[in-house]
Amino acid sequence: MYRVGLGYDIHRKEKSRKLFLGGLLISKNNGLAGHSDADVLIHSICDAILGALNDGDIGEHFSDKDPKNKNKKSSNFLKKIMKILKDNNYEVCNVDSTVICEKPNLKGYKKKIQNSLSLIMKINPNKISIKATTHEKLGEIGNDKAIASKSIVLIQKNA
Repeated sequence: MYRVGLGYDIHRKEKSRKLFLGGLLISKNNGLAGHSDADVLIHSICDAILGALNDGDIGEHFSDKDPKNKNKKSSNFLKKIMKILKDNNYEVCNVDSTVICEKPNLKGYKKKIQNSLSLIMKINPNKISIKATTHEKLGEIGNDKAIASKSIVLIQKNA
């Protein structure tokens, strides 16, 4: 049995914070505002997996009202969601994600992000596609005030 899930996340930029994407430190400044480390890529993947499982969303599992999630690495959330996936006898077939931002240019980071996610999720990197695009200088993302990510996952029930 196959199931598909879709995830989306957006956070506004905050110069005083570190920027993490896919669990990888991209910049020591120009990060994203949020209760956790605000890794939009991991958040969108988490929501996609939870959607495929019909198990709510990241906010239901890791509330931003809970002080124990304050400044937490999003990679910890993804590891816990991968355990939920495994406990439900599913595995990831593939992940396809797009990060949407004006800056930084992610061309040199995509392979590193893919490898970082592979280690966090404990899956082969060839099951993970990372793409990046701009917002053509339109809106909050285009004006370099936010970064967004969208992800889709395909999961399969183990025999």
